[in-house]
Amino acid sequence: MNELALREDITSYARERGIHAQATERWLALGEGDQRALLDLARGLRLGGNHFSDFLDWCVEISLRDGCPIAAIIDGKELAPTLSDNRMGRNDRLKHAKEALRRLRYPRLTRIEDEVRARLRTLKLDPRIRITVAPGLEGGLTVELQAGSVEALARLAREVESLAGNDAARKVFALMEGKEVADVPA
Repeated sequence: MNELALREDITSYARERGIHAQATERWLALGEGDQRALLDLARGLRLGGNHFSDFLDWCVEISLRDGCPIAAIIDGKELAPTLSDNRMGRNDRLKHAKEALRRLRYPRLTRIEDEVRARLRTLKLDPRIRITVAPGLEGGLTVELQAGSVEALARLAREVESLAGNDAARKVFALMEGKEVADVPA
């Protein structure tokens, strides 16, 4: 596909999917390889205006920070498997693609999230106690208890309560507050 045909494909796609003129202009200002990669991404995920603008902003931001072409981000190991996975429906692929870009966009946050999850696994809690981390560490931790009786509920509640005095739990919250674990007193 030559450059003129690519521009026509982009403007046609943008018009059909309601992509704003400003986003289309930014898209067309990119290099040919990045234009093509974004077109393939947009078609593969059937992106409309708002989703496309988000993907464009995130890819440009990552590209500028990491000094790499947008095409390399889209074709990279984090995003490409999701885009080519035909077992997932469009909405699942879109959700996974957004998550992959979020992880690339915020590497420090991603590292902290992964560390928090790893530390939560080391707590070796009763399997009927489930602790989850809010995306982006916003909203803290969610604790779910699954009990079949009042007695079981009381026992699980005591186990959760005991976490308040647990060094590993303190380190989890310190990580979530952005502190380095080494700075947390035992």
